Amino acid sequence: MPEQFTFALNPGSLGYRVLDPQDSSNCYGVVWHSQSGSNWVAEYPGTHPGSGGGIPGFACRHMAARFLYRFRRPQPSGRP
Repeated sequence: MPEQFTFALNPGSLGYRVLDPQDSSNCYGVVWHSQSGSNWVAEYPGTHPGSGGGIPGFACRHMAARFLYRFRRPQPSGRP
């Protein structure tokens, strides 16, 4: 069964917040429609949507949300 997500408008910015349907306090990130093309962009939580830190190229917002759900934000290793 495919993952289910809840999409909520991202207040004060562009796009939709991707929320876990069982726990709305769990946000996977933000997805938004690219102004320069016909694709969707996925951004991890903690970044400002549209600031250049997103991952573009998704055909629909559900696929961008699935990416955020499956591949969590990489954590820095602390190595120089």
